[in-house]
Amino acid sequence: MKLDQQQTFFMTGSTGFLGQYILRDLLAEGQRVVAMLRPPVAESGGRLRAQMQAMGSPVERFLENRQLLLVEGMLPNHLPEIAWDRTDAVVNCAASLQLFSDAAGDPYRTNVAGMKAVLDWTDAHRIHRLHAVSTAYTCGWNSGLIREQFHTTEPRFQTDYEKSKWQAESLMADWASRPGRTVTLYRPSFLIGDSETGYTCQFAGFYQFARLVSVLKKQYFDPNNGAKTYIPLRIPGRPEDRQNIVPVDFASRMIAAIVLRPELHGRIYHLTNPEGPTNNMMKRCYEDYFGLHGGYFADPSEVIGKCSQAESLLWDQYHLLTPRVVHTPEFDTTHTREAMQAADIQFPELTPERVYMLFDFAAARDWGRHANGKTTSNR
Repeated sequence: MKLDQQQTFFMTGSTGFLGQYILRDLLAEGQRVVAMLRPPVAESGGRLRAQMQAMGSPVERFLENRQLLLVEGMLPNHLPEIAWDRTDAVVNCAASLQLFSDAAGDPYRTNVAGMKAVLDWTDAHRIHRLHAVSTAYTCGWNSGLIREQFHTTEPRFQTDYEKSKWQAESLMADWASRPGRTVTLYRPSFLIGDSETGYTCQFAGFYQFARLVSVLKKQYFDPNNGAKTYIPLRIPGRPEDRQNIVPVDFASRMIAAIVLRPELHGRIYHLTNPEGPTNNMMKRCYEDYFGLHGGYFADPSEVIGKCSQAESLLWDQYHLLTPRVVHTPEFDTTHTREAMQAADIQFPELTPERVYMLFDFAAARDWGRHANGKTTSNR
């Protein structure tokens, strides 16, 4: 297949952080996308338009020429009947990012029951190619080199989110084992904003921690102590360990490039950082950007649960971050490197200047906070 040959993709999760980028890149490649949006579609379609406009990719012309079609549906209970001429493949980006189970049944409702619904829908409509977004952390607490393959033995997990995505992968592995079916699976690590513009609509994780550092600065700032505020602060982790954070535009470019190259289908891809910033580099970035000093690294067992007042602002309130500093798996990227070479895509290095740009964008939007004090979500 030539890259300029138009295909039709049925897509879920197009209003998500990564999903909107994948939608942008597929449309830019001349592909037709049928995007499933939550009812009422007039409301969710308006949200999609606003999101795409905010990221600098308005979709009006694609809607006008019917390269982009909006249909109503919601996982796991309601998927649309095909009212368009054909579907060449499904691109499933829909996910609940709920870390632990809630009253609505998420993340299992969306990630597991939703995946089963997608697979049943593809079978019912005789579609045999599926592209699906998962997470690199379906490996759980496995150690050693994490291969680009299905994890057939259930690992021990940090969160219900990771477990739900592993269960969804198990469903996909079983579906792909049947004749004529192909699953291409994408496992990004922790996604951050656009490497060129800093744009993000998701302010969890990386951004939530930066916001807490900004609060720490304000709380302990003393104008008599100069521009940099001294705060003796133990940081759980090792300075040489690397943070596996990935710009969203890299992940989306990779997924779009692989989707359009059949010779790359049927594989698992770890969309991870080949040389992530070290904890020590990120420490320097926080110190320089927010005007702090006095932090030093310590064994997590000496810090977690034994925090000083200043430390508790970060490590007690942001307890969901701490497993990341004690579990830093190494990901095999054999398939990913081959795809990067085939598509001539380079990983955007996370220099301090790029990190400051990401902080600037988020800080200008008050770290995603609304008047009601809640943060935005990419669910």
